[in-house]
Amino acid sequence: MGPETYYLGELEVDCDNCGTNISIELHVVEYPQGVLNHLSMKSTGATITQVAEIEFIDESPIWLPPAKQIFVPESRLITDISEIKNTIPQLIKLIQEDSSHIYRITPREFEEIVAEIFRAQGYQVTLTKRTRDGGKDVIAIHRNVLGLETCYFIECKRHALDSKVDVGIVREVYGVHSTRNGPNKSVIATTSTFTPDAIQYVNNEIRSRWDMELKDIQDVLQWIRNYKL
Repeated sequence: MGPETYYLGELEVDCDNCGTNISIELHVVEYPQGVLNHLSMKSTGATITQVAEIEFIDESPIWLPPAKQIFVPESRLITDISEIKNTIPQLIKLIQEDSSHIYRITPREFEEIVAEIFRAQGYQVTLTKRTRDGGKDVIAIHRNVLGLETCYFIECKRHALDSKVDVGIVREVYGVHSTRNGPNKSVIATTSTFTPDAIQYVNNEIRSRWDMELKDIQDVLQWIRNYKL
């Protein structure tokens, strides 16, 4: 059956998206000859939730890190260890394939996804700075064929599904909407849903039904499904 042969696979990369250094070390033994057994896999800078696959190519073993199953600290999602280049369109594609990934992205990535969706629809988009008061994570301006412009302020709330957006947030956004140089319409987009009080406020208490729209997880996932480059 031959002697045992040990192999070491190593990979070290920097995430282009968040700068995290990720290193992976895989120890493999061949015994009997032609049979590979996974011994151990260690990582720093990320948590790997799926075992790598190992196979022979040209009589030498290679290891294939698990794609779409690698998470760096704070649950930041990396889609493909072979590249570690998580562009927003790629992230949207991943959520199109498995909607549960929307709960593994960061709040900033959610804002970037919403901005990209509006950009792809022909809007002139500005993603605002992170350190600011609430009310407008994304500013989207649309100019129609008549030369008329419409401005949208979009507030993005990347919440857990069971953490509903409450009326206090809606009032805050509407307060920004009502200031000088406010938008034609404000939108709150969330990965969750809205409390009954929040819905009631928008339906019955704001100045005009055209001032604000609430978009919950089902609306957002429909945006993502419709997204095309």
